[in-house]
Parts: sequence; structure tokens; C-alpha cells
Amino acid sequence: MEPQIEKVIERSKELLMEVVEIEKTRHGNNISLFIVNDLASRSANLIHSITGPKSVYSENLRNGLKYKTSIQQYFAVTGVLQAFHRDLTNGNLVNIRHEIETVVVSEILEQARTLSRTKGVHPATVVIVACAAVEEFLRNWCVEKNISITEKQRSISKFATELRLSGSIQLPVERRIMSWADYRNDAAHGDKWNEITQEIANRVLKEIQDFVLENSTILGN
Repeated sequence: MEPQIEKVIERSKELLMEVVEIEKTRHGNNISLFIVNDLASRSANLIHSITGPKSVYSENLRNGLKYKTSIQQYFAVTGVLQAFHRDLTNGNLVNIRHEIETVVVSEILEQARTLSRTKGVHPATVVIVACAAVEEFLRNWCVEKNISITEKQRSISKFATELRLSGSIQLPVERRIMSWADYRNDAAHGDKWNEITQEIANRVLKEIQDFVLENSTILGN
């Protein structure tokens, strides 16, 4: 079992133990809204770390907080947390996470393809969106390899460097990824964005699409 999954299982156990303690002191249908929100926030953070914000678990958690009374919200949150923990310990969630990650990257690439065919859209926009897709892909790759990178440091270049240092990619691949990052910087900043031509945008988009396809097994496909 992946170290990250083991940590999440332990954390979900801790949250369920807190539910047990809440049940010992709860009287009837009275429960503090503070307790509900606290439990819901930490459950959401845990669930998002594995399945992302678009999963059924995340959606059910959000819907549960729409109930009118705090006790209804509490039961909804604890139900989602219990289901999440059960499926996680049975090994049912890793593939779900991979599927969601793949869908997110594919959707971003599809946006880039649409923009590349849309009249009046500057090629720099295509580069920015395509690079957003590969950045998300590289971030997920680092997660799979248990490479920890602080939020402030996260970037295409940082992901690529850490993957190369871990032996996941070779130096030529890192340099190719760095070239995409350079184009994105030109597209997003300063007075170089007008130097991004349609030819450059199409090439960067194709290279990124090919890269994601070549390494699709990283996310379990």
C-alpha cells in the first residue's frame, strides 16, 4: 500500500474516533454547528487529498452541509466520512483518484485545442493553457512518487527538476519541459508575449499532448 494512502487511512481513523467521542457527549439532536463545520472541513481536506474536489464523496459532503439543521449536516458528514474510510481501506479509491486526475488534464488540453482553433485568440493563450495541463500532470506525477513540494515552490520547472533528481525522468526530458516553461513565461509576462506565434503554440501543444500520452501509465492508465 502507498505510504500516502496509509497516512490518509490513519487520519480517517482519527476523525472517526473523534466522531465516537462526539457521540459520547452529544445529547439528543443537539450538536454545535462549530463541531459540524470543523469535522466537515477536515474531512473535506482529507477527501480532496485522495479523490480531488470533483469526486462523489466531495459532492456528497457539500450537499450534506446544505441541510437545514446542524444534526442533519452532522449525520451527512459522518456518513460520507465512514464511506470514504471503508472504500479507502478496501483499496477502492486509488483508481478513482487516477481517473479524476486524468480527466482534469484531458479537459485542460481540450481547452487548449479549442483555443488553437478559435479565431481571434492569441497563440500565447494556447501556450498558457497547454502548460497548465502539463503542470497539473507533473504535479500528479510527483504525488505518485511521494515527492513533497511546498505550495510556494510548485511550478513546471520545480516539478521537472524533482522528477529528474528522483530518477523518474532523464535530463533531456527535463530540458524539454523547461523549454515549455520558458514559452509560458514569455506568453504570460513582459513584452515577449507577442513573439509567441501560432506555429510555436501548435508545436508546444503537440509536444505536451505527446508527452502526456507517452507517460499516461503514470496515472494508472
